[in-house]
Amino acid sequence: MRRIRREESHEELVKLLTSGETPVFKEIWRLLVFAAAVGIQSGTRRPLGKVDQGKAINESYFSVPGWRGFLYLMGITEEGDATSLKTDEASEDRLATLFEEYSNQGLYLLRDVVQSSVAPLDDIVTMILEKTASRAGHATVEDLI
Repeated sequence: MRRIRREESHEELVKLLTSGETPVFKEIWRLLVFAAAVGIQSGTRRPLGKVDQGKAINESYFSVPGWRGFLYLMGITEEGDATSLKTDEASEDRLATLFEEYSNQGLYLLRDVVQSSVAPLDDIVTMILEKTASRAGHATVEDLI
């Protein structure tokens, strides 16, 4: 599979969430997986703008169990059939593009959440709780607690 790319415009956000004494994410690939989940939840993909090929990540860095399963489920959901399970180069390229586009959308949404934050982790947790509350039919986060 080709390397996973990200839009250059997200570099500041990536640094904010993956560096410092207590980063929200220890590695960039973890941020991208989370961002893809946020993008999937939003139901929107966003094609990549300008990318720096030198910052593309080799698939071997995505060392979470189920990485391939996540990609395949994303592909099956998107295409409505098992086409994405093929192991040819074109199918793998489509999966990489799907992941990049959902991740790109998720990074834009995360940027909106933490752009003026002093506690990015708190804001991300609040975002997750708000989504959980609305999906569970609760009016507020406090209803969950």
